[in-house]
Amino acid sequence: MTFIEALKIFNRYRLLIVAALIMAAMFGYLWSVRQDKVYEASITLLVGQNQGLAENLNYTTALQDVANSMSRMISSRTVADKVIDDYGLDLAADDVLANLAAQPLQQTQLIIVSFKDTDPERAALVANGTGKAFSELISRTESSRSGLTAQVWQEAVKPGAPISPKPVRSGILAGFLGLLGGIALALGLDRVDTRWRTPQQAEEVMGLPILGVIPQMSSSTLNESRKY
Repeated sequence: MTFIEALKIFNRYRLLIVAALIMAAMFGYLWSVRQDKVYEASITLLVGQNQGLAENLNYTTALQDVANSMSRMISSRTVADKVIDDYGLDLAADDVLANLAAQPLQQTQLIIVSFKDTDPERAALVANGTGKAFSELISRTESSRSGLTAQVWQEAVKPGAPISPKPVRSGILAGFLGLLGGIALALGLDRVDTRWRTPQQAEEVMGLPILGVIPQMSSSTLNESRKY
């Protein structure tokens, strides 16, 4: 299929393609609008030893490795259970862990802890509670033995805007998929359409040359011909 042939197919089924694009975009937008709003609150933890920031380069590198390990420890049932008990949350540990994320900042002693929730106040509460609970657990188990500490460097605040859903983006993505679907449907309909649309198609199918072509006449031309 040449580019010109493809353009002719798209032009023939242009209404179908446009309808598929519009319907998919509207569906994606409306579906996104109906979803629950999700908010995210984040805190920053500082991993240190005794006084906090390490001055020695070797200590700094070691604490960066410790931060990587601690980020995995934060997302544990032990921490989740303590947060739930400390604040009397009506949440299961699995629900907390499913929406909790801890990511160390590369080449630093910092860990970003984020929590997502449909309630912005609870998102900030759990994020701050996780930092406090983890800091207390590290202080209880490590401060007297290795001197390691994990303290909240920056607390979470109540998020003002949700991070999802994003109706406009969803509508655009759905519209793009609808456009691809409309194009695929147009190509499929053209393949099953056995009608001859050009003299060249008739020659290819019949294997015979075209001797003449009867032009298509409009109604106005037929009315003029009846007068004579």
